[in-house]
Amino acid sequence: MASLNLSKLKEVPFEPVKEPWNEYKLKDGTTLKFRLIAIKFFDTGEIDPLTKCPNYIVGFQNIVSVISEERGQPTGPSIDISKIPDNAKEEVEVDKALREDWNVYRVNGKYRYEVKPIIIAVYKLKGYFDQAGYPVYHVRSQNISKVSRWEG
Repeated sequence: MASLNLSKLKEVPFEPVKEPWNEYKLKDGTTLKFRLIAIKFFDTGEIDPLTKCPNYIVGFQNIVSVISEERGQPTGPSIDISKIPDNAKEEVEVDKALREDWNVYRVNGKYRYEVKPIIIAVYKLKGYFDQAGYPVYHVRSQNISKVSRWEG
């Protein structure tokens, strides 16, 4: 896939209206809290033919918080997932969604941008613990979004 040159796109102003925590119960008993934070909006210059609204490329930061009975010795301030051996990555299924909600942003003062993460896979990094001693999980997600005119 070719890399997109964002320097050619116009950055547009936005304000967060709602950025909720989504919560999931994992099969191993852990509660995973997952949150998207928008950091940049770029206007592609394209208009959706159905909604007549702009298409945006949005930069996000994913935030993960773990609630677990398991605790261990912290393994360091940051972990490079590419250096974790494959036998230390254990996929853990999501048992159920406890809360899933849409993020809402007001973009360019005129548009409502809504986005929701869909969890694709969760991996427990066996033997790795965050600074508070909770197990480290790596979440793969994909976002779904929709744009409409701002009403109100």
